[in-house]
Amino acid sequence: MTRDALISGPPAESGAHCCLCGRWTTAPVVIGYDCQGGGAGFVAHRVCPQHVATPGSCTANHGSGP
Repeated sequence: MTRDALISGPPAESGAHCCLCGRWTTAPVVIGYDCQGGGAGFVAHRVCPQHVATPGSCTANHGSGP
């Protein structure tokens, strides 16, 4: 173990916002991908486990950061 490991803060929270309900989930499930404007990359659409089988369009704003 290093000194930095002992004095650094807690690890960053992992997870994502659900594309359908907008709530934070620590167990996101990828349900699809879209090409970002101009072919700059791909955006993964993630939902919480409760919405895996729920049809609907993504309501998340993927252009506002991670």
